[in-house]
Amino acid sequence: MPKFIKKYTGSLITWLVVVILSVVFLPNMSNLVAQKGQTKIPATSQSQVAETIQKHWGHGISNTMDTVVVFNNGNSKITSSDQKKIDATIQKLKDNKSKYGIKGVTAPFDNDATKKQLISKDKTTEIVQLNVTKKRSIQSVNNQLKDAVKTSGVKTYVTGGDILNDDFRVSTQEGIQKTEVIAAVFILIVLIIVFRSPIVPLVSLLTVGVSFIVSLSIVMNLVQYFGFPLSNFTRVFMVVVLFGIGTDYNILLYNQFKEELSRGKDQIQATIDARKVAGKTILYSGTSVLIGFATLALAKFSIYQSAVGVAVGVAVLLLVLVTLNPFFMSVLGKNIFWPSKNFDGEGENKLWRFLSSKSTKWAIPAIVLVLVVTVPFMATYKNNLNYDNSVELQNNVPAKQGLLTVQKHFSKGTAEPSTIYIKSDHKLNNEKDLNEIDRLTQQLGKQSGVKTVASVTQPSGMPINQLYVNDQLETLNSKMKTAKKGISTIKQGTKNSSFNATPLENIGASAMTIGQYLKNIQSMSGQTGSANGQQILAQLQQKMASVGQPLSQVQLQIVGSLLQQSATKQQTLMSGLQSQLQGIASNTQGIGDNAKALAAQLKDTQSKLKKAGNGLDKIEKGMGSANDYLNSLSNSQASDSFNIPESVLKSDTFKRSVNTYLSEDKKTAKITVVLDKDPNSESAMNQVDNLQTKVYNNISGTSLDHSVVAIGGQTATTSDTHHIASSDFLRTAIIMVIGIMIALMVITRSILQPFYILGTLIIAYVSSLSITKLISSAVLGEKFLTWNTPFFTFVMLIALGVDYSIFLMMKYREFGSVDATPEKQIQHACAVIGTVVISAAIILGGTFAALMPSGVLTLIQVAIGVIVGLIILVFIIPMLISALIKLTYGQSKDDKE
Repeated sequence: MPKFIKKYTGSLITWLVVVILSVVFLPNMSNLVAQKGQTKIPATSQSQVAETIQKHWGHGISNTMDTVVVFNNGNSKITSSDQKKIDATIQKLKDNKSKYGIKGVTAPFDNDATKKQLISKDKTTEIVQLNVTKKRSIQSVNNQLKDAVKTSGVKTYVTGGDILNDDFRVSTQEGIQKTEVIAAVFILIVLIIVFRSPIVPLVSLLTVGVSFIVSLSIVMNLVQYFGFPLSNFTRVFMVVVLFGIGTDYNILLYNQFKEELSRGKDQIQATIDARKVAGKTILYSGTSVLIGFATLALAKFSIYQSAVGVAVGVAVLLLVLVTLNPFFMSVLGKNIFWPSKNFDGEGENKLWRFLSSKSTKWAIPAIVLVLVVTVPFMATYKNNLNYDNSVELQNNVPAKQGLLTVQKHFSKGTAEPSTIYIKSDHKLNNEKDLNEIDRLTQQLGKQSGVKTVASVTQPSGMPINQLYVNDQLETLNSKMKTAKKGISTIKQGTKNSSFNATPLENIGASAMTIGQYLKNIQSMSGQTGSANGQQILAQLQQKMASVGQPLSQVQLQIVGSLLQQSATKQQTLMSGLQSQLQGIASNTQGIGDNAKALAAQLKDTQSKLKKAGNGLDKIEKGMGSANDYLNSLSNSQASDSFNIPESVLKSDTFKRSVNTYLSEDKKTAKITVVLDKDPNSESAMNQVDNLQTKVYNNISGTSLDHSVVAIGGQTATTSDTHHIASSDFLRTAIIMVIGIMIALMVITRSILQPFYILGTLIIAYVSSLSITKLISSAVLGEKFLTWNTPFFTFVMLIALGVDYSIFLMMKYREFGSVDATPEKQIQHACAVIGTVVISAAIILGGTFAALMPSGVLTLIQVAIGVIVGLIILVFIIPMLISALIKLTYGQSKDDKE
C-alpha cells in the first residue's frame, strides 16, 4: 500500500474514533438549550436588576416565574355551572401547590380587586395568576399544569413569557430535526445532478457529517463545562453552514480532482495536486469564514456570541476536508465519479462569461445598472423590527392560543404586565413613604398607554377614597356642620330663655295656706266626735214618742251602747285622719318653702345662661370660620394627598396589601402596570423606558430618593433586548467586516479588492433585507422582520458570500501571466469559476431553504434573506468585480488601439 494511502488510512481511523467518542460524550442538547440557551441580557440591564430583586422578594414567592392560567368559554359568558367547575379547578391548584411547584395563587374571586382585574368585561374569560418555582424545568411545569387545569365545558390554557419562550425552544428543536433531514436529501439530489454520480454525494455528506457531529459535540461540551455561549439557533446554523459551505468546498475539491484526472494523472497524484490547488482556495475561503464567525466572540449579546459555535464547526470542517477527503479520492480514484466517464473538467459558464465581458467593456454603465436595480430596495428599507417572540410560534401552540385569548378579551398587556420595583434602604410601611408611593402610582396612571396601575395603596388599581384627605375632610365637614347646628340650637335656647319665678312663689304661698286649712280641720274634728251620739239618741226618743211608741229604758241603753261604740270607732278614725292631715299639712308647707327657693335659683340660672349664650355665639362663629377653611381646603389640590390613619395601617385588610406589594423586609415596593397595547410593540417598549424615567423624576428629592428602580416583565426584557441588540449589532458588524477585510487583504494581496468585495456583499445584504420584508408581508402575513433576522442574515451573507468572491479572485490570480491583462484575467476567471459558484449558491440556498418547514419565523426570514442575497450575488459579483477591476487596472491593449 502506498505511503500516501497509509497516511490517510490513519486519518480515516482517527476520525472514526473521534466520531465514536463525540457521540458517546455528546451531552443532552435539549436540556442544555433549555438551561443555558436562553437569551442572556447583561446583569446591569433594568429587567435583570428587577429579576434579581424578585429572587429575594420573600413571602414564599422568591425566584418564581409569572404564569397565567386562562379559562375561556369562547364568546359566551361563563355559566354558573361552569363557574363551579372552574372554582373546583382553582381549589385543586391551591390544595396541591407543592405538587405543581406553585408558590402563589391569585384567583378572580379572592377579593374585589382581583374580581375587577381577572375577569373580562364580557364575562367570557377568567385568568388565574400563578407564581411558579424556577427550580423545575419550564417544560415539565408547563406539561403538568396543562393537565391539572383541564376543566370540562371550558377551554383552558397555560401561558406566560417563560412558557412562550420554552415553547419557542421546543419548536426550534423540532424545526432543526426537519432541517437536517431536508438539507441532507436536497444536497444529495443536487450533487447527484452536478456530478451525475451517487458516490460523490455520499462521500461529501459523509465528510461533512463527520465534521458536524464532532464539532457539535465539542461545542456542547464547551457549553456544559466552560460556559460557552449557546442559543436556540446555535445548532441549526451549524447545520446549514457546515452542510452548505462543506458541500461547496467539496464541489470545488472534487471538480479540481476531476480536472487533474482528465490530465492523465494517477489517482494519488491527482489527489495531491487537487488538494494543493483547490485546498489552497478552500483554506483561504474557510479561514475568512472562520474569522467572520470567530469575531462574534467579541459581541456583548449572548445570542450574537452563540454564533461562535459555527466558527468551531468551520475549523473542524477544514480539518476534515484536507485530511479525510484525500483518503476517499486516493482510494477510489475515478470510481468516485461512477458511473460518469466524463473527466474533461468543468466547462466555462456562459452566463458569467457574458456578464464579465460586457461589464469590462462598459464598466460605468454596468455599475450604474447594478445601482439602479438595487438602490431603490436599499433606499426603501426601514429597520422596523418585531421584538415579539410569540410570532415565532404558530397559532396552534396552546401557550400562544392562551396569549391571544387574553389579548382579545382583556387589554393586550394584561397577560404580560410590567412590574416597577423600588428598592430603598429603609422600611416603607409608614405614612410618609406610602404617601410617596401613592403619589407615584397616581402619576403613572395618568400616562398615556397605561390601562391600570396597582400598588400597596391602590391594590385594586383604583384609589381607596377613605385614604385621601379630601374624603376625610368631607367626613369632618359633615360632622362639623352637625355640631354647628347643635350649638346653634343650644345658643338660641340660652339666649331666648326667660324664667318667671312668680308662679313658683304663688305656688309656695298657696301650699302654705292649704297646710293651715288642714290644721284647722284637724282641731275641729276632735270637738264634734262626742256630741254627735247624745244628740242622735235624744232625737230618736223624740221621734218614737211622737208616734206613741217611746223607747224603753232597756232599748235606750242598747241604742246608746251602739251609738257609743260607733262614736268610739269614729274617734279612732278621726284620730288617724288627724295624723294624716298633719303630715299633709307639713309636706305642703315644705313644698311651699322649696318652690320659693327654686324660684330664687332659677333667677340666678337664667342670668348664667345668658352669659353662656354669649360664649356659644363666639364658638359658633369660630366653627363657621373653621368650616369655611375646611371647605376651601377640600376644594384645593392639597386635599388629593394620601393620608393613612394608624388604625388602618395596622389593620388586617391593609396587611394583605402590604404582603402583596411590599417585600418581606418591607424595604422594596412594587407597582404593577398594565399597558393597553401589545407589550412587545415598539410603542410599549418606549412606554416602559418613559416609565422608568418618570419614576426617577418623581422620587427625586423625596424619602425614596437614591432608591434602586428597575422594571421587570416581558416589555422591559424586550426593551433591553432591543437596546442591546441594536447597539451590539453595529459594533459586531464593524468588527466582523474589519476581520474579514484584513483576511481579504492577505488573500488578494490588494487594498482595493477587499473594499470591492465587501461593497458587493453589503449591497446584496441590504437589498435582500428589503426584498425579504416584502416577501414576508405578502406571503407570510408578517410585515416586519423579527429582531434577530437582520443580524443572522448579515452574518450568513457576509461570512458565506465572501467565499464566492474568494473563489473568483483566486482564479483571477491563478490566470495571471506576463501577457494577460487584468480584463482578460477576470473574464477568464469568471467563465471558469461561474459554474462552481452557481452550483455552490444553489446548494447553500437549498440548505437554507430547508429552514422554512421549521415553522420558526426567524429561520424562515433568514432563509429567504440568504437565498435572495445569494441570487443577487450570482449576478452582481461578475458585473461589479469585473467593472471595478477594469476601472482600477486600466484598459486592454485592444481598447487602447
